[in-house]
Amino acid sequence: MNKDINSLNKSLSIQAEYEENYSEMSTRLKLLLENVIISGNIDTYRQVKADAAHMKDLVEILDEKLEVQKLYVASTIYSFVETAIKHGLPKDVAEISKKKFFAKIADCSNSRELEEYHFQIVEDLLMAMNQYSMKKYTPLIRMAIEYIHNNKLKPIFSKDVATAIKINRSYLSTKFKEETGETITDYIHKVKIDFAIQLMQSNFYKFNEIAELLGYTNYSYFSKVFKKIYNETPYDYMKRHSND
Repeated sequence: MNKDINSLNKSLSIQAEYEENYSEMSTRLKLLLENVIISGNIDTYRQVKADAAHMKDLVEILDEKLEVQKLYVASTIYSFVETAIKHGLPKDVAEISKKKFFAKIADCSNSRELEEYHFQIVEDLLMAMNQYSMKKYTPLIRMAIEYIHNNKLKPIFSKDVATAIKINRSYLSTKFKEETGETITDYIHKVKIDFAIQLMQSNFYKFNEIAELLGYTNYSYFSKVFKKIYNETPYDYMKRHSND
């Protein structure tokens, strides 16, 4: 995989300097970025982005109105998300990310902003792949993880996961810890809290409503779990990220 990426990267650099066929270069760049998403290598992504800077505005190859350019970028991003799903990104994480990406694409006001966000989306997908990708796990653990993601709005426990996939809870707990480095309970909380952040950023729900939505018995317990993961309360987290 790394050999293929390096080969593509070299090809991109040569074309960026000598070739005028920007449409073909964009296609090659898309292939390169897809390989970067699959590999999950952030350093390779940065190298690709630096090499791509030698090209003319990637979006302006369309020579069309901004709305048409947005459709082009949205189509490319859709392809990237589907690639991520095929290589282990849980579908619920992918769907949440896709909606956020499309909303930001719609808000872009010019081609340069659209181009920059195009790369930011790839970086966000890389981070999601590194955090959530199930590709490295055995089928048993992938089943457990999928169940957790698909039921994050319910008050679920390790016994519920074991029952759902029809496996002994003690055995599942041991294998889950061996493969993920986390307990099932900790993983459940991580998935819930990361989704809570998405809801908090929407400014549509109050904190106590989010706690209830995610199956926590009360806001106090939700806040305690949140602080255990992020070392700060939900309020402090949102205050610190309010200008992001």
